[in-house]
Amino acid sequence: MVTLAQLRESVPINIPDLARAAGLDPQTIRNAEAGQRISARSAKAIADALGEMLGRTIRVQDIDGLQVRI
Repeated sequence: MVTLAQLRESVPINIPDLARAAGLDPQTIRNAEAGQRISARSAKAIADALGEMLGRTIRVQDIDGLQVRI
């Protein structure tokens, strides 16, 4: 598995641009990369945005270290 930062860097895309693509605040991306809990909706938005950019399906559970509030 790969971390959010590794996925983001593989695109490559910076935090503000990923946040914009996911419809989130850049701080949410920073929090997620720092291992802080984020909402399930935010996690899905991040996974969907990255998946679209990478041309493959990325599930929330495929992102190593992503902490999701239930």
